[in-house]
Parts: sequence; C-alpha cells; structure tokens
Amino acid sequence: MITTSNPESGYFAADVFDAFSFSQSLRAGNTVYYSGVAPLRGTLAAMELVGKDDMKAQTAFVLGVLGDCLAADGFTSSNLAALTIYTTRLADLMEVWGPLFKAFVGDHRPTTTHLAVSGFVHPDQMLEITAIAVDA
Repeated sequence: MITTSNPESGYFAADVFDAFSFSQSLRAGNTVYYSGVAPLRGTLAAMELVGKDDMKAQTAFVLGVLGDCLAADGFTSSNLAALTIYTTRLADLMEVWGPLFKAFVGDHRPTTTHLAVSGFVHPDQMLEITAIAVDA
C-alpha cells in the first residue's frame, strides 16, 4: 500500500501541495520518500524565502523541516538511508554542511550525493534536499 502526507512543519501550506500536485512524503511499505525540501515557507500567494544569501540559514531550515517530516512518520535521522543535496553554490554549501549535518544525524551515516545545479523555482534559493528513510 502507498500512502502520502504533508506534515505540519512550518513549511508549505496545503494550497502549495495542491497547486503543484505533490506530497511531501510517500510511504511504500517500510520506505518513505521525501520530496525536495526547499528553504521556502508559506502559502501559494505569500511564499517566503528563508535566509536570502545565507547558505547556513537555508541549510539549517531545510534540515529542520526534514527532521519534522521524519518525526511525523515516527522516524528520527537514524532512519535516513539516502539524501540527495542539490545546490547552486557547492563551495558555499561545503563550508557549512559538515557541522550542520553532523548535528542533525549524530553518529548515523546515511548515503549522500551533492549535486551542483543551475537554478531552482525561487531565484534566491541555494539548495534543496530529497531523502529516503527506512523503517527497519
């Protein structure tokens, strides 16, 4: 069985998920797939970027939303199997990633892939993270 959800996390309002026809999380068996989490919040009419020109603030916000999504599914960061991190500023991300991610996952070491991209939906957005978690 496949189920979807959009947990409350100070992220997007329901109208954003409806307008773009996606769910924040999708559970298939014991695996949960998380849609890309961006440093954005609010409604479709009042979308707000978090941390303009501040990679640390954008990364911390995105990891916070991901943590809230994991918690809504009864998980912690130790359930993470894989993350894909997309960024327009790879060097800037690498300056802040290590300490922020270590604080988020502790001693757990999921797989990660970092990719440089040319842009996102919001012109000042610098990263987006997708994740897969497993209830093992």
